[in-house]
Amino acid sequence: MSGPGAGVVLLGPVPPWRSGIADQTVRLARAMTRLGAPPLVITFSRMYPRALYPGAADRGEGAFPGDVEVVPLLDGFDPLSFRRAAALAASRGARLAAAAFWTSVFAPHLALFLSAHRAEAPDAVRLLLCHNLADHEAGPLRRALARSALRRADVLAVQNAGDLATAQREVPEPRAVLVPHPAEPVPRVPRAEARRLLDLPEGAPVFLFSGLLRLYKGWDVLLEAFSVVRRELPSALLVLAGEPWGEAKALRERSAPDGVLLRLRFLPPDERGLLFDACNAVVCPYRHATGSGIAGDALAHGRPVIGSDVPGLSVVVRHGTSGLLVPPGDPRLLAAAMLRFVHEGLGPRLSAGAEAAGAQLSPEGHARTILALGGIGPGPAGC
Repeated sequence: MSGPGAGVVLLGPVPPWRSGIADQTVRLARAMTRLGAPPLVITFSRMYPRALYPGAADRGEGAFPGDVEVVPLLDGFDPLSFRRAAALAASRGARLAAAAFWTSVFAPHLALFLSAHRAEAPDAVRLLLCHNLADHEAGPLRRALARSALRRADVLAVQNAGDLATAQREVPEPRAVLVPHPAEPVPRVPRAEARRLLDLPEGAPVFLFSGLLRLYKGWDVLLEAFSVVRRELPSALLVLAGEPWGEAKALRERSAPDGVLLRLRFLPPDERGLLFDACNAVVCPYRHATGSGIAGDALAHGRPVIGSDVPGLSVVVRHGTSGLLVPPGDPRLLAAAMLRFVHEGLGPRLSAGAEAAGAQLSPEGHARTILALGGIGPGPAGC
């Protein structure tokens, strides 16, 4: 693998910015560093205008990671900051400039970065790490804005086969490549200890929903499904853990349903990890999804996923091996899968499948693929 002179630049949020995308960006940077190609990470000094961010806060406490080189140059209020980022990337001799793409809010900014970097470094590879090809529930205007950035990249790394087909159809110039979401190995706590720390009963079936409570993620479908599960399994528990957006904010105003434990706030990594360790299965009842960091985290903790058969899940979760997948938006079928998981004692077998799946989706493998797309290193087969 090439060393520091390889010239890799990553653009995107990193902690303390709050998102799964920030977590994935810093994990990718660390994996590249372990492979001998430490990148320069250009991140945000300011991100969303308050009117465009529906959550409580897009940034938490603390400093940027100290184990990777981070420059907080990007400013969501100032598209020209992305032109300055392009100049910095070119001055560092970047052979690969890889930027996170997830929302049309920053599509004009990224279009400016990609055009400016192409002018200054025409021989470099410009790659977009596409968490989404367009915003969730995006209309025609937002999709058109997204395409304005996507078409200026050399390579689009997408996370599922559906997005691959869409990119090949709608964005003809860049090369589209399927690169599934990685699973990050994490320190674990034994289930009994995690439950003691969280005050959860040791023998109960515990299901976990983790992440932002947004309508497309189907938290309402899950609550309806769990009411069926609870009638048949009175000892079952469901933990809804994450910051509520939109309609989910109403959950704060009413009593939790029987058996449902609400943790309606942004959770720090340690607490989030304990919940994964404590549960029997992670439930991802998405109406649609292009990728899922939550599913990756579940596999990293050796926890099976019970969720929707949508492209962003089926690319990493194998039905009957590392989880159970059902058609999206159907609480009856979701409840049946959750009950089957308990009644048939599927936990040990599916957990073993989750462990194996997580091992195949390593951060190093993900980083190696991204570097190879930029012509750095020997490619996915070895380092």
